[in-house]
Amino acid sequence: MRTLAAGSRALKRTPIAMLPMTVESLLLGVLVAAGALPAGAESAAAGGVFPLNLFFDLKQGFAFSFSWAVFIAVVVFSILTRAAVVAFTLWLADGSNGSVAAPWMRLTRLAAVAMAALTPCAVLMYLGVAVRYAPFIWIGAAAGLFPAVNLMRRALSVDAGIGSPRGGGVPEAPAVLAYAYLLSTVGAAMSPLGRVSPLLAGALLACLGPLHALIWLGWREHRRAETYPGGGTFSVAVTVVALILFAGAVTYDRAIRDPSPRAVARAQGSLLLLGGVDSTSDTGALTELDPRDVGFARDKSTIVSYRGAGEPYVRADTRGNLSRAAAAVAAQLEETPQPRLLLGHSQAALILDRIITRGLTSPDRSVVLAAPPAMPPPFDVPPPGSDGAGRVAGDAARVVAKIFEAVGLTAFDIDAPASPVNLEAVLVIDKEVSRVSVWALGDSVWLDSDWRRPGEINLMALTDHVGVTNNSRALDATRNFLGGARITDDEVSWRAFLATVVRYAFEPWRPG
Repeated sequence: MRTLAAGSRALKRTPIAMLPMTVESLLLGVLVAAGALPAGAESAAAGGVFPLNLFFDLKQGFAFSFSWAVFIAVVVFSILTRAAVVAFTLWLADGSNGSVAAPWMRLTRLAAVAMAALTPCAVLMYLGVAVRYAPFIWIGAAAGLFPAVNLMRRALSVDAGIGSPRGGGVPEAPAVLAYAYLLSTVGAAMSPLGRVSPLLAGALLACLGPLHALIWLGWREHRRAETYPGGGTFSVAVTVVALILFAGAVTYDRAIRDPSPRAVARAQGSLLLLGGVDSTSDTGALTELDPRDVGFARDKSTIVSYRGAGEPYVRADTRGNLSRAAAAVAAQLEETPQPRLLLGHSQAALILDRIITRGLTSPDRSVVLAAPPAMPPPFDVPPPGSDGAGRVAGDAARVVAKIFEAVGLTAFDIDAPASPVNLEAVLVIDKEVSRVSVWALGDSVWLDSDWRRPGEINLMALTDHVGVTNNSRALDATRNFLGGARITDDEVSWRAFLATVVRYAFEPWRPG
C-alpha cells in the first residue's frame, strides 16, 4: 500500500507518466483478444514492470520461434520497445527534462543485459515442462528472482533528466516476490476468462496498465525520498514456511522413512512392478520397494521388462517407443496368473493408456505413483538443424542434455520417442480396468491443466516425483486398493487445492 501511495504522490506532479505503461497494457490486451498472444495465465506477466515483461517475451520467443533469425528479431524488438516504455515513464515522471533518447539508450543496454541474465531461467522453465522434470522449474524460479530484483533496482536508478535517485535497495526482494504473486493471481484469473473468451482475458490484461505504473513509480519515489516501501513480509513468510515443510516431507519420504515390513502379506494375486523413465532392471524408483509394504509376499512380485519377459533392460529402453513398450508389457501380463495387479511409476501410466487403447491384455487393477497427465505438453521440437516452431528451445535443450551427460547427471533426450514433446496424445477412460493415480505435489509446477486423470481414482501425496514411492499415504492407499478395498479420492480436497495453488503460482513464468 505504501508503494501505491508513493506512486500516487509521483503522479500528482506529472499524471501523464502513467500513459506509457497504460498504452502498453492496452496493446497487449488487444493482441490477447485477437489471439496473437495466449489468453491464459502464461501471458499475465506480459504487461508487468521491467524486467518481468522482458522475461515474458524471452520465454515465449524461446519456446515458439520458428528459427534463430525470428528469435533474434523478437529479442531485439523486445529490448527496444520495453526499454522505450520504461524510459518514457521515467522521463515523464521527472518532468520531461532533456532528451528522452539518453535514458532510452541506458535502458536499452540494461534490457540487453536482462535478456542474457534471464536466459538460464527461461531455458529451465521450458525444459521443466518439455521433459516433465519439476526440479528444473524449482531451480529456474530461484535463478530468475534474484537477477530480476537487481535489474529492477538498476532500471529505477536510471537518470531520466534530473539526476539519478540517491536511494538504494528499492525494490526490496520481499516486495518483488509479492508483486510476482500478484501477477500469478492475475494469471489465475486469466485462465478461466480465456476459456470463456479471449476478449475477457485481453480486457483484464488491458486494464492492469495503471496498476503497474503506480507500482513502478512508487518504487521510484521511494528511491528518491531514500525511504523503503516495505511490504512482502507475508509473501516471504508463506513461501519460506511452505518450502521448509515441503522439503521436510520430501526428505522424510526419501531418506528417513523406513517402515517395518508387514509380517504377514495376505494380498492375493501377482504384483507386477513397472518403472518409469531412467529405471533399469536393477535400479529405479520401484526396485527398492519392499512388496510387503503394499501387502504382497516377495515371491508374488516381479519387475516388468521394457524389452520382454525375463529380459533385462537399460535406461535407453525406457525412452523408446511407448507403443512397442506397451506391447512388451501386455505380453508379460498375459503370461501372469490372475488376478494381475500392476504398480507403476511415472510414465507407466502412459504405457497402460496405450495397452487399454489397443485392446491388449491389461491388469485387473493398477496403481501408478507420480502419474503424469494424459496429454503431452503443448510444444513442438523440429529435428536437429531444421527450422520450425520450437527450433531455438530444441537446440538449447540438446546442449543442456549434452552438458548433463558429460558431468554424469540425470540424462534426458528431447528427441527420444518417449520424450513428452514427441508423444501422441492418448486419453482413455475404461471402466473395465480399475485404476488409481497418485500425484506428487512437487510435480504441480509443470501442470498445463488439471492434475486429475479422467476415469481414475486420483490421490495427492505431499512429496516429490521420486519420494512418492516411499510416501506412507501413497503406499497405504496402494495396499488397500490392490487388496480390494474402496478408497476415497482427493479430487475435491485441501490437497487438490494445494496442487492448484502451486500450478497457478508458476504458470505465468513458464512458456505456454
